[in-house]
Amino acid sequence: MAESFAQCGVNGHCITCSDEATPARVLRLDAASGLALVAVGDASEEIDISLVDALVPGDVVLVHGGVAIAKVEP
Repeated sequence: MAESFAQCGVNGHCITCSDEATPARVLRLDAASGLALVAVGDASEEIDISLVDALVPGDVVLVHGGVAIAKVEP
């Protein structure tokens, strides 16, 4: 997972806004709307998945600003 964070910028921070990408597990997908319900720690939230292809429930994605920006490969 550390390699995926390195792609975001220095020490896993976005090079544009200095925010961090957060890993989240996909719980449910709605491909028609391009949204997914994900678990982040003990909470869940809805995110945009239009930038990442071929997701299925159980996948882990990096989320930045409410948008999945990468799939974390096992």
